[in-house]
Amino acid sequence: MRFYKFLFVILISILFFSSCKNDLNLNAPYKEYPSIFALLNPYEHMQMIRINKVFLGEGNAYDIAKITDSVNYQPNELSVEITHSGGTKISFRDSVIQTAEGAFSTNQRVYVSFEPILTYGTYTLTVKNKNTGNVFTAHCKAIDRVNPNQGYRPLITPFYPYPPGTAIIEYVDYKSYKGVVRFSLLSTDVQIYQMVIRSHYYNNYGAYTTYDFVDYDFGNRYPKDATNFSGGKWLVFEFSSDAYYSSVGIGMSKKPNDANVIGRKMYKIEYLIYASTQEYLDYLEYAKPPLGFNQNKPLYSNFDDSKALGIFAMRTTCSAQKEMATTMVSEFASNLNTCQYSFYDANNQLPGCK
Repeated sequence: MRFYKFLFVILISILFFSSCKNDLNLNAPYKEYPSIFALLNPYEHMQMIRINKVFLGEGNAYDIAKITDSVNYQPNELSVEITHSGGTKISFRDSVIQTAEGAFSTNQRVYVSFEPILTYGTYTLTVKNKNTGNVFTAHCKAIDRVNPNQGYRPLITPFYPYPPGTAIIEYVDYKSYKGVVRFSLLSTDVQIYQMVIRSHYYNNYGAYTTYDFVDYDFGNRYPKDATNFSGGKWLVFEFSSDAYYSSVGIGMSKKPNDANVIGRKMYKIEYLIYASTQEYLDYLEYAKPPLGFNQNKPLYSNFDDSKALGIFAMRTTCSAQKEMATTMVSEFASNLNTCQYSFYDANNQLPGCK
């Protein structure tokens, strides 16, 4: 039997589609049909686009998937560039990264650029196979990020690390009060928002220290979820102290158990707010597992004439880093959700669970 397999599509199926089925015509003549994942972020120093090809072979498809040349284009086989509506062009060069062991080759060819991209107008992605002459194009709107200074605490200055003499009221303390995060909506081009509260801690091994974090993920929110406040539209996230510490405890429970850690200490809290365009919202909708009896689902593509599978979209990130109050740091050491993970209190003591 001859197998058509899409590396990226299979990966997405594993992660998102679970029970979904996709009907492929295995007897159709071969046609170049790449899978392209291009999610740009103007606030990252490197842009990366992943492009894999349909591979064709005899025998076990899982064996074929381990062959690097079956899933990757050859060096310099593709030209990859994005063009802004204002006329500027950015070319991507190919590179190879190592991925985790799994069903597919760990050598994956990607296409990268370190050129800055704009936060307004539109972009067109053009991928051309120099050997076949086939061209694949897609378009997306450019967007800006949430402005951390257009809101309220904790999304306003000062940011981590705090200067000496900072007033106590500026420190974050979810032991003492309920959490509220509020920010103003961006332009109508932004169709989906996501917020994550990241709690940073270090692990003390005696001779050395490592750093890690746990996330409190609030999921997707949409412009329709906004409320009127101070003459504008705002998204508001509210949570209790118990919910926050519970989320940290759940996050810690998923970390590998390391008996060599002497103690841990929280030192910083970060607020990550993502904003994405309609293309990304559509992609997420397609990726949802079906809830009805019909398990067939079309594969997502916003490429012109559906000549390629995948997505070309923009997603921005706003990051506001803050310091924790000493009372909050100490709470991790004694809170029933987190005390079993050897957190130090603010005085570097290990009171443990009582």
